[in-house]
Amino acid sequence: MLLGGTTMAQTAYLSLSCLPLPTFIEGRRVELEPDGSKMNQVHLEYFVFVFVRKGQLTMVQDGDEQTVNENDLYIMTPGHHKYMWWAKKESVELDWIYGYVAGDWHVQSSLTPAKNAMKTIMLHPPVPIQTLFLMQHRPINNTGLVYPLVDQLVSKELNCDSKQFFEAQQTYIKLLACLQAQDNAKNELTQLSLAIQQYLKKNFNKKITASTLSEHFNQRPNYLVRVLRQTIGLSPAEFLMQYRMEEAARWLLNTDSSVEDIALNVGFQNIYYFSTSFKKYTGVAPTKYRASVKRDGE
Repeated sequence: MLLGGTTMAQTAYLSLSCLPLPTFIEGRRVELEPDGSKMNQVHLEYFVFVFVRKGQLTMVQDGDEQTVNENDLYIMTPGHHKYMWWAKKESVELDWIYGYVAGDWHVQSSLTPAKNAMKTIMLHPPVPIQTLFLMQHRPINNTGLVYPLVDQLVSKELNCDSKQFFEAQQTYIKLLACLQAQDNAKNELTQLSLAIQQYLKKNFNKKITASTLSEHFNQRPNYLVRVLRQTIGLSPAEFLMQYRMEEAARWLLNTDSSVEDIALNVGFQNIYYFSTSFKKYTGVAPTKYRASVKRDGE
């Protein structure tokens, strides 16, 4: 909708990676008067959660105008955006909650998981996929749960006190949980990603190709690649290779099996390809890896 429009724009969803957890920065209470003055903000560093406690706020993002009604939430996002807001006909009371997200995030018209932001992922434990799904503009239906948390955050004057800091973060996480548009566990892409991971782990010592996965999940190979990359940052082939390397390292450390047997046990038919892959993954050949670890343990 162009500037001057009167209807709400198409629903936009924010997907925020919760690894690491979003961080509360500060809260503010603001009152705007309908005196013709307009507030401007360009290139935000933080997410700003705008809760309209009283009145009606006019909000413009990059030229698109929206009306944010009493008991509505509007979330301003970081980056190269231009925001403008003002009170048109009556006084407006607002609560602002500033938050920082270090991990992946994006805005789309559908609920799509954010990518795991951890650079180094160990695949033998379950890879956590936690995306917080939020509507960018929505009414607050559960005001009895949300506003007491907002009030606590607005009243916080953070200092160097560690206890106070962690209490504020705990309150902020509770607030985000109340605002989520969909439970992470109910998201279809998240569930498909977990199913792909479980299949690869269960069958890591077998020959698995793009066609194998496509037939098993009845989905196009490119779609399966996109789902896994979007959620944990790895393609199925990369996931399988890393899992095999971790399994091989465990065999080298905990058994006396030969390198040839270990290669077969983790799904390699070619010993040379296994050795070069292991060296690429760990930095050393399998025999040197086993010897160096045993030497360090003596």
